[in-house]
This record gives sequence, C-alpha cells and structure tokens, in this order.
Amino acid sequence: GEAAGAVARARAEMLESARSHCAARLGEEARCSAVGTGMLRHVAAIPGGGPNGCSHPGCHRIAKGLPGSWQPVCQWLPELDAKLNLTDAHCIRSITPWVSSRELNLSLVDFTPNYLCDAKAMQRIHFSSLDPSRPRFIVVMRDPVMRAFSEWSMFALAWNWDAERNFTSAMEGKLSALRRCNETLFDQPLLLETLPTEELAEYVQSCYRQGRAMMYPQLSMYAPCILHALRYFRREQFLFLRYEDLMKMSAEAIVRLVGHFSGLHLDAELVAQAVEGGKCQPSHREHSAPPPGSNSSRGPVKGRPMSFSDTSPDAADYLADTGTHLERFFDPYNQMLVRAIGTPFRWRRRDHRKRFLNATEKEAARVALEQRDAQKAENKRKRKAKLREQVKANNEWAKKQKLRRQASGRKASGRRALRAAMAEARAEGGGKLKA
Repeated sequence: GEAAGAVARARAEMLESARSHCAARLGEEARCSAVGTGMLRHVAAIPGGGPNGCSHPGCHRIAKGLPGSWQPVCQWLPELDAKLNLTDAHCIRSITPWVSSRELNLSLVDFTPNYLCDAKAMQRIHFSSLDPSRPRFIVVMRDPVMRAFSEWSMFALAWNWDAERNFTSAMEGKLSALRRCNETLFDQPLLLETLPTEELAEYVQSCYRQGRAMMYPQLSMYAPCILHALRYFRREQFLFLRYEDLMKMSAEAIVRLVGHFSGLHLDAELVAQAVEGGKCQPSHREHSAPPPGSNSSRGPVKGRPMSFSDTSPDAADYLADTGTHLERFFDPYNQMLVRAIGTPFRWRRRDHRKRFLNATEKEAARVALEQRDAQKAENKRKRKAKLREQVKANNEWAKKQKLRRQASGRKASGRRALRAAMAEARAEGGGKLKA
C-alpha cells in the first residue's frame, strides 16, 4: 500500500512538472492538454511530435495518410477530414491515470471485470483517487458453476483460446493448479477471512493470476476478491447484483437503479432512450448462443449479448456430471460472500442446469459447431491476409519517410557545404565576395 502510494505521488509530481513546462512553452496552444510526455511513441513526421512534444500522455496523435501513426484503438476516420477538414488529430487513448481533475470535468466509466480480482489494480484505484470514498463499483455475480461453464464455453468452443474442449477435464486441471498455488487455503478456505491484507492480496494476486481470463473456478470464487476490495473501499461503495435477478429486471428499473447508486444524472429523457427499442432490456436477450445451423462464428447476434453457454451440444451432460462436485467446492466461498456483503445471495441447482438434447438435436448442434469452427478459421485467414497488407503498407510508408529524411539531410548538408565554401572564398578575397 505504501509503495503504491509513493508511486502515485511520484507520478503526480512528474505530471505537475510537465504541466508547468508545457504551459510555459506552448501558452494557449497546448495540443490536447498542457501535460508533457516523452513516454508515448509519436511519429516524427507529424508536426509537434517526437519525444520532446507536449501532447498529453493519455493521448495519441494520428494523421491522415500516415498509417504508422495509427493504433488499434486510434484509427483515422474518414469524417475527420471529410467533415472536420482535419489532417491530424488526437485520440484519447487512456484517460486514467493521466488526467488531472483540473483538466476535464467528467465521470469515468470502466467495465473491466478483471480489476476486482487483481489485487494491485484495486490498490492503485484506491491510492490514485483524490477521494477514495467517491468511486462506485457495480459487481454482477452469476451462479458460480454456470459462470465457470459459460466462460469455458466462450474461450474453448467459441474463441478457441483454450485447447481443452472437455469441460470436466478443464475444471479438473484448473482445480489442481489452484491446490498447488496454496494447499492450505484450498483445504481450509474459511481461513481467508482471517488473513492480513498483505497476505490476502498475495493470495488473490498469485492464485487468481491478476484476474486473467480462463481462471474458471477462481473467478467464480467471488468472496476472496471482494474481501480484499473491502479492505480499501467501504461496503456502500459497492452495488452487488445477482445475474439471475438482473436478467429479470426491466430496462427502466436497471437504469434507475444504476443512476441512483452512481449519482449520475438521470432524467425522463435518458430513461426513455434506455427503454426505446429494447435497449438495456436483458430479459429479451437471455440464452443468446446462435441456434443450431447458424453461420454466426463469434460474438453475439445483433441485439443479443455475448453468451456461449449453449454452444456445446453436451452442455447439459457436462453440468450434470460436474454440478454436484462443484456445488460442494463453491459452497464455502458462497457462505463467505454472504458474510462479506451482508446480502443473502444464494444459488440453486436449477441455476446451473440445462435441458438435455435428444440425439437429433445433438447432431444438429455438432454440425453447427463444426460450421462455426470452419467459419472462424476462414475469418482468421482473412484477418492474417489483411494484417500482412497493413504491415506491407506501413513498411512502404516507413521506407518513404526514411528516403525523405535522407534527401532532406543531403540538402541540408549541401547547404552547409555551400555556406562553408562561400565563407572560405570571402576570406580569401578579403571579404569582397558577396552571397
């Protein structure tokens, strides 16, 4: 904690020094903000770029026709020049932790779930906040068994990030790794409630691997992450919701609940916008995996969230085989969760059960899964081809820039040689030769 606080203070001092430097240098013409950098990569061909520029460290400067200046989150958009008549622009790449409270009047919303189970992230949020009592956290928790199964379905079957395509085997491997991480706490999980903050943080950081993806059982063990977060923030700063309850709420109820909890402005017009066209209406969006025979290869169908728990034709079988064992495993963590948040969160067996498919339905689902895999492979091939074209274009652009700099250097060298020759001639002619 003290180390994180020292880092935050050092960063604040560095930014304050940069503000003073750039404000004096640029006056009222600071680019994007009056905060200096030298940390971000800027393309030298863009005026004002380079390591000594005074662009805000949260910004990235991009230019039309210079793909080398673009980034995945900072692409050149046609309307920048077509509508705004711009040839270069600044893209806000990362507001935090760089923006000062004096620079922008905004409320920052971030939906990264990994932070809760990344002990260092929660520490940084606390120590970098001007007022640690102001942040608000919304935590949505699903039945632990179904959450683990849904995540495995996404990474193993839909995205192919995990090579283990059998849920039972995947969970066995993850639970074995969790036991190896800390055998004592694996066998006696209730000891987690008594750990000092530093030891609890170490457990979360190492055994949850900073809340990374594919930590199927760990990220369904909600209590240790929440216990750690509550060491830094008050209980009233958190809104804890069951996924199953959220999916039954109306759009208006959800928007009003979030508005009331967060303190963000909310009026009748905003509520109407949220309700219009089924926006923010989860009850219309449940069970959104593509139906058998669909050509959808990745991600949600329009109007549906990303949900993959129906992807496997053997979903019901997997859940039936592992459900009882996983219920027993998650039970002490669920009990800890109730004690930590003071809310009687309970999940029932029906929350992680699915309808068994008959032979015909299973075959149709397997065919659909094979079609999606084939489509994903084709999409991957196209992305690689596009990337090769982009790399080729960037290399050609860089080569042209190098030739341009070399030509400019030769011209400058020629001018210097000419001035030196003229100076020498003037000296030999007694200063009578004029340029």
